[in-house]
Amino acid sequence: MLPHSTEVLIIGAGPTGMALSIVLHQAGVDHVLIDRLAQGLQTSRAGVIHAQTLETLEPLGVTQR
Repeated sequence: MLPHSTEVLIIGAGPTGMALSIVLHQAGVDHVLIDRLAQGLQTSRAGVIHAQTLETLEPLGVTQR
């Protein structure tokens, strides 16, 4: 169920939306992330993750695994 109000609404749970959601959560900002799919597809369209992408995601704490 969606809240009646939020500070930030993120539309799209792709890589950018998910990264933004992580940053806002870590900063304590009230936000809602919505996507047209009810749940993830459990597949990846990425054949490789580039080093620069990993460097960008590292401060978010999502690269260790």
